[in-house]
Amino acid sequence: MINGKLTDFVDSLYYGQEMVFMYQDVKYFVQGWWSDDKSTATLVLDIMNKDLFSGYLWEHHGKSMMECAEAFLAAPIWEGKNFIQVEADVNWVD
Repeated sequence: MINGKLTDFVDSLYYGQEMVFMYQDVKYFVQGWWSDDKSTATLVLDIMNKDLFSGYLWEHHGKSMMECAEAFLAAPIWEGKNFIQVEADVNWVD
């Protein structure tokens, strides 16, 4: 990971923190939140700078933010590769 440590990035995912990163000249935004009754955690990924919002690129709803983070790390979002497989080329920009 460029401009950060993978372990710090994953820790931030576990808390659902808002983060911006770039991969192959595309800027992504990831964030998480809890439902009002705290029964469901949600983590979403979106591409920044889109003209119109047409839904998230990826999203997961689970019992914990850790579950959501693990699902994000394992999802084959980038040309069939997951985040762990591409993280060496990811630039953490915030």
